[in-house]
Amino acid sequence: MTAFYPVFLDLRGRRVVVIGGGTVAEQKVRGLIAAGAHVTLVSPDVTPALADLAARGAIELRPRPYHGGDLAGAWLAIAATDDRGVNEAVWAEAERLGVPLNAVDDVEHCSFIAPAIHREGDITVAVSTGGKSPALAVRLRQRIARLVGRAEARLCALLGELRPELAARVPDARARTALWYEIVDSDVIEFVRRGDIDGARGRIDKLVRRELGIPRLKPGPITALPLRAVPDRAHSSEWESEKGVGVVYLVGAGPGGPGLITTKGLELLRSADVVVYDRLVSPALIAQARADAERILRATDQQDVNALLIDRARAGFNVVRLKGGDPFVFGRGAEECEALREAGVPFQVIPGVTSATAVPAAAGIPVTHRRVASAFAVVAGHECDGRSDLDWEALSRMPTLVVLMGLSALPDIVARLRAQGAPADTPVAVIASGTLAEQRTVVGTLGDIADLVAAAGLEPPATVVIGEVVRVGLTRPVRELVSRA
Repeated sequence: MTAFYPVFLDLRGRRVVVIGGGTVAEQKVRGLIAAGAHVTLVSPDVTPALADLAARGAIELRPRPYHGGDLAGAWLAIAATDDRGVNEAVWAEAERLGVPLNAVDDVEHCSFIAPAIHREGDITVAVSTGGKSPALAVRLRQRIARLVGRAEARLCALLGELRPELAARVPDARARTALWYEIVDSDVIEFVRRGDIDGARGRIDKLVRRELGIPRLKPGPITALPLRAVPDRAHSSEWESEKGVGVVYLVGAGPGGPGLITTKGLELLRSADVVVYDRLVSPALIAQARADAERILRATDQQDVNALLIDRARAGFNVVRLKGGDPFVFGRGAEECEALREAGVPFQVIPGVTSATAVPAAAGIPVTHRRVASAFAVVAGHECDGRSDLDWEALSRMPTLVVLMGLSALPDIVARLRAQGAPADTPVAVIASGTLAEQRTVVGTLGDIADLVAAAGLEPPATVVIGEVVRVGLTRPVRELVSRA
């Protein structure tokens, strides 16, 4: 395996020779010009765009085939031809002169390789596969582009502006490094995303004062960041600095699989001072929190949870309340919001992927289908057990009925629907540990599903889906036990 040492080169004012005049060469030349290089292009034929660059004096064109000596005075060279013979000749000259060479799609004649690049402001991310798969490098770069955007570039500019001031105030290098990591790992970027640069400065100032007790950072305009200020009480620097109160983020963790949290939810989790989570939240997701973050498995009593959130926020900590599924779908998120509002604690709700649709989807079952189900209802299992205020006559007529946390109440659910006239052959699926590696699905009908589930030994958490969509989503007959996912 060839190990390449990754570097970023300063090509401003340096001579770079490109051999070849096709579309690949054009791509390379544009990148080199953007980096400030003086480009000499050697090729008998060139694309119209390259000819235009030469006509405007942006590059030097030598309209002929490569000759020995073309690399004289070069600081870097690129062979963008599909002729291995030419590449070999260029390689020999480059090696003799000590000029780094990249031969496109010809790793044997490369002393360096060109990575796939994503640039956003002053941030540059390079992806390399060691020359083995440029297509994979491009796709990875595209994924990175979805994660690193304008907000990150604006944050980078802000941190660059504050760097000299912080260096003067925190002369100890080790303490300063720890502080920078704390700033970057905090929720400062959330202020930047909202266009609230004053709020971002206030949050950084709070971190500096809390950790090191140094004077406030001097306020000042950020001319490089033309952001629109968006008022937001939960993110107001005035609220935070004067009241000394943190923010509580109610974050939906998704149905179980750690990859199903939203990007925003994951960013907040990684920057939180305190994480309060439910038993069903994946341990792999909790592991994404900062190493020094306080992790609290929530208490059983809701009043205790409310008091905990208020206490930590009033102590000046930013709290992520991590809830399975979506905070507002049988998650008591609304109750927690009411308590926070009454206590004067700022909060924000980050929606999550609800188990009501995600778990059936993970089992291949749509909750709606144009032919058989134009609507669906969602109920909680604890509303189905024993005395119930639900309108079971109406629920029995729903095309699709989804019951969350419905495993223990399954016999009662079946009995209530059958009592309202639901046919015994109505398809039913029970999905345990949905979206996780241990996901299991048992399929039957209202007539036999309770017995099938008992025989299979399914354990909670489980989601129940009732209706013809179960049959639509299956490639196997009803009544068959579907193997582990």
